Amino acid sequence: MFESPMEHCPVCGEYVTLVQTQHECACRQQCGQDTNCPLQKAFAATDFYRSTEGAAAPPRPAG
Repeated sequence: MFESPMEHCPVCGEYVTLVQTQHECACRQQCGQDTNCPLQKAFAATDFYRSTEGAAAPPRPAG
């Protein structure tokens, strides 16, 4: 059984899964795209489940 890595988000006050992109999480938790997310670097860099074939992956954050 696979359990997704999760982390408590201080912005929304809930546990969020880290196998999604920050964009997906912001949409689900209704944080908004302009929110300074403290978990930004912990999320997946690419949406592997929904990316279209041939689409370039977004650049990974330096660090």
